[in-house]
Amino acid sequence: MEGTTTSSQRRKSLTKPTTTTHSTAAATPLASSSAQRILGRRIKLKTASNEEIEGRIYALDRLTNCIALDILFIVIIMLTTHNAAAQQGRKQLSFRIIKISHIKEVLSNQEDAPADFLPINHVDTSRLDARESSGVKNMRQRVAKMGVGVTKEAQDIFDALSKTLPCRWSNDTIVVLDEVLIQPPYDVDSCKANSSSASSLARVKKVLEGERRRLERKQ
Repeated sequence: MEGTTTSSQRRKSLTKPTTTTHSTAAATPLASSSAQRILGRRIKLKTASNEEIEGRIYALDRLTNCIALDILFIVIIMLTTHNAAAQQGRKQLSFRIIKISHIKEVLSNQEDAPADFLPINHVDTSRLDARESSGVKNMRQRVAKMGVGVTKEAQDIFDALSKTLPCRWSNDTIVVLDEVLIQPPYDVDSCKANSSSASSLARVKKVLEGERRRLERKQ
């Protein structure tokens, strides 16, 4: 008898416009081939932790077996203990992502999606790849500007010089314009360059002298 009742419950469908059901997560068509038809519908769920969540179905992900609810317009949470503080905190959320296997019951659902519902647009993965590449490039540039095993004064001098001149680290030596080397203790007398880079050397010395004076005044 118990097995017959369970089978009957599993045949109940989310697409029925009933206001109260007792279907399990396995019974709902959230992961079925026609699941796209329920996007935009307003639904009320009870999770395995007895939390009641009401929202609009925003997305279904069959790969992760998750459902995303847009709850910006309404959030109803009823815990066994009716924790008011927790309820107030939940109102700050706009989306909830729930594992379908964590859904205990579908309490109610809207038969049709509203006319103003906007489905998720196509994601241009090439743009995502470009953003990722740009982020990695920027991070590598930032890391390249961090000296390893150098003093704070040395890093401050590097940061000051790099604002006006292209700089990079080579161990504990600052390389400016790929022509001038500034070795510890990073003063004007520590600047070295080939004779063919005399003009660059003079320019770097002038900038370095000014930046050192500015840093000393800040101290």
